[in-house]
Amino acid sequence: MTAAVPKSIVNLVGGIAPELMIKPLDEGSEGAVAMTSVEGAKLDALLDRMTVLAIGPGLSQRGEAKAVARELVAKARVPVVVDADGLNAFEGRVNLLDGAGRTLVLTPHPGEMARLAGMTVKQVEADRIGLARKFATEHKLTLVLKGWRTLVAHPDGRIAVNTTGNPSMAKGGSGDILTGIVAAMLAQYPDDVAAAVEAAVYLHGLAGDFAARAMDEHTVLATDTVAHLSDAFRYRVRDEDGLTWLCGLREKRESK
Repeated sequence: MTAAVPKSIVNLVGGIAPELMIKPLDEGSEGAVAMTSVEGAKLDALLDRMTVLAIGPGLSQRGEAKAVARELVAKARVPVVVDADGLNAFEGRVNLLDGAGRTLVLTPHPGEMARLAGMTVKQVEADRIGLARKFATEHKLTLVLKGWRTLVAHPDGRIAVNTTGNPSMAKGGSGDILTGIVAAMLAQYPDDVAAAVEAAVYLHGLAGDFAARAMDEHTVLATDTVAHLSDAFRYRVRDEDGLTWLCGLREKRESK
């Protein structure tokens, strides 16, 4: 995995996550990524040997950051996952979001979806399925509308409703982690986008369920979800009598 970040924070990012490979990017006076990082041959060099691009978390909206996001989404030929400030870069410019002939995945929360759709959060929540399906089919992309029962809307109009996850995941950073999991699954299964994205959403929620069960919904942080991803990958649902759901998981009831 490679993190492309402004050159002034390369050492900081490397110190936090030493397992990452890092590509330094040109930056403007405000410290945000500059357009010179993605112009001409630099874009090819940035994406060389990359199998998927995730853009948005930590990007900011300062300087040329929004223009950089739009350029990357327009020019990248690998599967692209857009979240956070990557989504905000398309506010009022959703006509530029076109997934025809490529893999394009958006992962908005209701606030980001409202900005993209030009409506209020209340309107988004009033018809989540209808809005997600309409946006996905019109823009020929996969839309992950986060929230209670996260939706995965596919370009052909199909909708998957996720049943894992709990309120502890409504905290900063949780969506960024989902972006990474979606990107990782697409890198491994680029020819089955629907299954890859649905699996990523399911596993993310299930890891959050394990975290809430091991700790408490009030204290779980986004990084605690990461710590329980291995539990989610190993978990197998069993169908047998005497099981009950608990935070998206099922436990055998103690006999009385």
